Amino acid sequence: MNEIEQLKNEFIKQLSPEKIYLFGSFAAGTNTEESDLDFYIVVNDTVTDLVEVTANAYKSIRKIKQRPVDIIVGTQSRFDERKEMMSVENEVYKKGVLVYQS
Repeated sequence: MNEIEQLKNEFIKQLSPEKIYLFGSFAAGTNTEESDLDFYIVVNDTVTDLVEVTANAYKSIRKIKQRPVDIIVGTQSRFDERKEMMSVENEVYKKGVLVYQS
């Protein structure tokens, strides 16, 4: 199993997300040996403490990650509101790769 699959599976197990997107250089196919992995994790709108969920996401992968990982966590409604604006959500929506959907 590759690193992206391992990380995705850990996020699913620990966070019960609605969706997980991979974006950035790995999604574009322009990654190098020094590239980090960029994930946008969409959670249910009932989640109120996104800082805590983000911290838990980082904690859940610290023993399995092999390269730097950047994680953004947002609710489904926030993602939907911002995906048509000039925003990270727009970048994820247009250029990211959906690697998981519940």
